[in-house]
Amino acid sequence: MDLELWRKVKKQQRLTIAEIANRANLPKGSVQNIFAGYVPSPRIDTVEAIERALGLRGNHVRFEASNVYDAGALVIYEELGTVKAGFGGLVCEIPTGKKIEIPASMISGGNKDDYFILRVSGNSMYPRLLDGDTILCQRCESVDSGTVAVVLYDGDEATVKKVNYAPKGDWLELIPFNPEYLTKRIEGIDVEQCRILGKVTKLIRHKISK
Repeated sequence: MDLELWRKVKKQQRLTIAEIANRANLPKGSVQNIFAGYVPSPRIDTVEAIERALGLRGNHVRFEASNVYDAGALVIYEELGTVKAGFGGLVCEIPTGKKIEIPASMISGGNKDDYFILRVSGNSMYPRLLDGDTILCQRCESVDSGTVAVVLYDGDEATVKKVNYAPKGDWLELIPFNPEYLTKRIEGIDVEQCRILGKVTKLIRHKISK
């Protein structure tokens, strides 16, 4: 359960507790207590019903969210605000100036340099990713079809989208979660200009160190 996300989505969609309860087929009082923070561990079927009511279960791609610190070691990343193509085909990563501390367990014992932190810009991945969210990405050059990834295309800034591939690799689609945005289909020689920069592994909502 990610109560902070639920509250943000409720506010952005301008939903009332009664509307959410009606969509979820749950008692209004129960939903009210959950959103007020009085029920820290509701039943899993209740969580799933509320997430469906909020539109958070409309696709099969989910992220593990973290808003707490582990007691163990921490690693510090410089948050990137923009990733774009640089000279000679190199990738230029532009930091925001903010540093993000995350538990070392989030990178599963891997090398710190195999991951990067990126700030989400825009609402194309709403409601799973909100404008201003921070995501942890594992550097890689390819992902399975259906994976949410950071993709560089047209020599422009990178975008975060769900990636679908053609079986023979002659096209790919960059799919937003927000139905107000269109899927971008890239075909032919343009596919060769696309680069997978990383796979989105976690949505992070926690403190930023000054």
